[in-house]
Amino acid sequence: MPQQKEINYGGQAVIEGVMMRGSKALAVAVRNPQGEIVIHTEPLNARIYGGSLAKIPFLRGLTLLWDA
Repeated sequence: MPQQKEINYGGQAVIEGVMMRGSKALAVAVRNPQGEIVIHTEPLNARIYGGSLAKIPFLRGLTLLWDA
């Protein structure tokens, strides 16, 4: 059986919804006042999340804070 690449996903609650983040994109789904679910997706900047700085914990935190 061929070796499969492990994919990590994470999520957290936001007001009236949820945010999910993968390795290449993030998505936020919230319920609007009319009761409909609205979804927003956006790609992640691969340079920040996959570069050499991503391997150093403190510097990774600084780059993620800068991106936020």
